Amino acid sequence: MFLFRPHALATACIALCLTPLAFGNADANAPASHSLPEVEVKADVPDDAPGQYALDTERLQRTQAIDLQDIFATDASVQAGVGSRNGQKMFLRGIEDLNMNVQIDGARQGANLFHHQGRLSVDPLLLKAVRIQAGPAPADVGPGALGGSVRFETVDAQDLLRPGQHSGARLGLQYESADRTLGGSTSAYALVGDRLGLLAYARRLNNDLVRVGGGDKNPASDGQRGSYLLKASVLAQEGHSLWLSAERNTNEGGYLRANFPWQTNNATQALDAQEFTRDTLSLRHRYQSPHTALLDLHTTLYGNESSIDLYGDFNNAGNDRAENWLTRSTGGDLHNTARFTTGSARHELKTGVDHFQDKGILQDDNLALRLNEKARNTGLYVQDRIVWGNWLISGGLRVDHYRSDYANGYRSRGTETAPNLSTEWQAWSTARHDITLFAGYGESVRGAKLNQAGWLKKYFLGPDFTRPRPFTLGDNGQLQAERSIQKQWGLRWHGRELWQAGDHAGVELTVFNTRIRDYQIVPGEGSAGVTDRIYNAPDDITSRGFELRSHWSLPTWTLSASYSHSTLRNYNGQPMDTSGESARVGISTGDHFAFDALWQAHPDWQLGYTLTAVQRLKDLPANRPEKPGYATHSLQAIWTPPHYRQQLRIRLGIDNLLDKRYARHTSVRTLQTNTTANAQAGQEYSSLEPGRSLRLGVDWQF
Repeated sequence: MFLFRPHALATACIALCLTPLAFGNADANAPASHSLPEVEVKADVPDDAPGQYALDTERLQRTQAIDLQDIFATDASVQAGVGSRNGQKMFLRGIEDLNMNVQIDGARQGANLFHHQGRLSVDPLLLKAVRIQAGPAPADVGPGALGGSVRFETVDAQDLLRPGQHSGARLGLQYESADRTLGGSTSAYALVGDRLGLLAYARRLNNDLVRVGGGDKNPASDGQRGSYLLKASVLAQEGHSLWLSAERNTNEGGYLRANFPWQTNNATQALDAQEFTRDTLSLRHRYQSPHTALLDLHTTLYGNESSIDLYGDFNNAGNDRAENWLTRSTGGDLHNTARFTTGSARHELKTGVDHFQDKGILQDDNLALRLNEKARNTGLYVQDRIVWGNWLISGGLRVDHYRSDYANGYRSRGTETAPNLSTEWQAWSTARHDITLFAGYGESVRGAKLNQAGWLKKYFLGPDFTRPRPFTLGDNGQLQAERSIQKQWGLRWHGRELWQAGDHAGVELTVFNTRIRDYQIVPGEGSAGVTDRIYNAPDDITSRGFELRSHWSLPTWTLSASYSHSTLRNYNGQPMDTSGESARVGISTGDHFAFDALWQAHPDWQLGYTLTAVQRLKDLPANRPEKPGYATHSLQAIWTPPHYRQQLRIRLGIDNLLDKRYARHTSVRTLQTNTTANAQAGQEYSSLEPGRSLRLGVDWQF
């Protein structure tokens, strides 16, 4: 069992940046023999969004990323993964992604299909940027950012073309030993008339049963995944930029109750008789006037559809589709950013309107039954970001009008406002050091909310599910909108040229407090559960803690570390769990530490190392066993043959180097009450993660 003290890892995180003092001066005058390639490392706060940070997407190529947990492996604030790959969810400061605003190319991802499955399926190799808003949400982030927001942006053809190149292609092969994943990708891209970029991309992966640490295999964990993208882009042509993209992401196989341990799954699943599909269509336009700074107009229109097809029935797999669960989201955003000055203050004033409509649909082919419900929201917002001397001030307001029409004919509607105010003060700045203090307060509201599509029958009486069961909505027919109140404060230090020319380092400490009021509870847990009411939680959900981040970069080295400690309490005052009243809200985990290193050992070689460590968790509901701590180690290497540096890359990696047998703290844990063929009474079970895995990838670009 891996154990560590929280303050010890916090100290280690800071020491990461100070370690060069011990050896940096000795080599300060020695020229670096090899340098890291010039790549865009997206690790700084975007200029137009104080409080956000972005991930280094270049790392996803190095680690041959496949799924969500690969994307966020080096960010201690975000944990992803629960059981099999079709069950992966994302947790930001402990809050589940269902309670966040998540977008892919500006397309908002809607309600979930089934709470035991993930609603997000993203191909990491398509990503150009991943931006995370963990703290108080600005008004322009959008509605429903109760626990924050995450925005994914896919690459353009222009990002893949080398200087002077007008067309190109890339072929890739990939193998992973833990589940015998084998597949490949192909992409073609071109610049037509020096203006229009065109990109076509396809990736297909097939995998066998997952081998966990120690050698066992998870039944029904085999499957196939596909990712497809068509994208056209026109960039900065007489002030106009245009993006049109169509994406499909598929996942076949895996458990239906994907975040449950297979030993305790019962008749509510039919193993791998299912298919998940996400289709996203996005149109974005920007006009930045060359004549005035007052006009920078952005328009986004999108459609997003996610579905699960079930074959056979819950007890027996079959060849004919039995049910289809679907969520369909359509919407758009229109906003303008006006840049101007008042005295010595520089403003970026953003005003806009956004709208979405979500629709959840259940189709039962055997009963010729179709049920649906709708939720819609229209928001007006204003956000002003001001630079005034050493101060950066951001304040704004949202007004949201929402409406939910439930499948049984009941309705909820209302109008709510949500303010926010954040500030950063550069308290000290020299040629080599900067110290910044920051603080923020923000509110976010969600009134338009759907039940999961797979539960729509639970409103109705069987066996034909056409007659609504007796139902109660809120308190005397009034259901309050959910509201989060987020506070955070901290400090940031950044240094340059500290130990040798070209180096830079930084440390950031953030303390946060998130409170979610009037959380809407939708009962129906279990195969016999019913949805006979929807009501507001009697008390608040809270997430409190702190985060520590650090980095140190040299021409040949890049080191980064992050540490996260959070304490979550459900509306009943108990620690968050993965089942019962906590399901679909968030999860308590042990303190999380992540470390990543990249070394340009030779012009032809890059070497990497990643450590993930999670502390044992004792803060659990009564009569629940502790969650064991764990640590995993991963190695990566990239070789570019000297005569083919522009064309060929060979990637080698080993994940879970020591073959650790462990389960993530975000995985559902079930305490077995009776002995069965696969489970013992009194034993707790959880979905185990893959054991030692060799990853091999080859990319040929021409």
